[in-house]
Amino acid sequence: MVVTVRLNPQVEFGVSRVVNAFCHISVLYSELMPAELATGMLKNIAYQARNGHLRRDEVRLELQRVGPFASESEWYGFVTGLMKRGPSGGLEALSESSEPAELFRKIRQEGVAGFDEIWKEVKPRLEEYMEKFQSEWVPISDRVLSRLSILAKSPWTVDRIRIHFIDCLYGGFGWNHCIGFSAFPDLQVQKKFLAHELSELITPRRIVGDALRRASLNSEIAHTIVDMLAYFSVRDFLERPVYPNPEKKGIKPNPNYYPAVAELYPFFERYAEDPSIYKDFKEVVQDMIPSLKEETEVGS
Repeated sequence: MVVTVRLNPQVEFGVSRVVNAFCHISVLYSELMPAELATGMLKNIAYQARNGHLRRDEVRLELQRVGPFASESEWYGFVTGLMKRGPSGGLEALSESSEPAELFRKIRQEGVAGFDEIWKEVKPRLEEYMEKFQSEWVPISDRVLSRLSILAKSPWTVDRIRIHFIDCLYGGFGWNHCIGFSAFPDLQVQKKFLAHELSELITPRRIVGDALRRASLNSEIAHTIVDMLAYFSVRDFLERPVYPNPEKKGIKPNPNYYPAVAELYPFFERYAEDPSIYKDFKEVVQDMIPSLKEETEVGS
């Protein structure tokens, strides 16, 4: 008997009412969520302005009383728990009888979140978008996943990655083998966006963080490295710009958003051409650090 070992995880796309409802509540009351999220992914100003009339004092007070999530990781743990329960799994499917689960169940049951009317419009739009995006992603999925694994010098350790489209987020996240993100109008930008979140799941962040800390370098450079691996894993599968048009914004690592892009881009471009020159990711980072330190010293 021949046993086939799957090297890459299966990618599953979904549009979930309960995941979208939870994020809807989180965005509407973002000031009561962990600060890192309230000032980032949950700070969807346009969504808050459009739906601000749905806020209710009783919900805000109850959220203040419970203080549902003490940290960013608790919020991620809760939403990915919902994602892992399949299309029919709602808050009631959470096995643990936690106070946040009870609170959000109560909010939904009482219908005070104002989500029902929103979902009537959002659901078909997200499902149509998901179908279009899958037609673009599925043919390249295995190759992008393989390329990420090669560049990160790390094997995939899961059988499945769940990916959910969430209407109200300002951006997205990758956490615990799950990805949640908003839908960009441009499918090429969305492919890079997904590659970035996949890179979040596999990039050896501890190796990067330790090396940056020892070298007294900006810890935010870790995000740049994640985006570099994402870009060079998916670049060959994106539509190329037709001269004289430039590459679309949102695809190439953005120096206005990520630190040290100018210094790291040539390094990772060379690395992507022949990843075999390094035996592991620790060697990659060790070779990268001196050029960053040189630039820091020159600019100081």
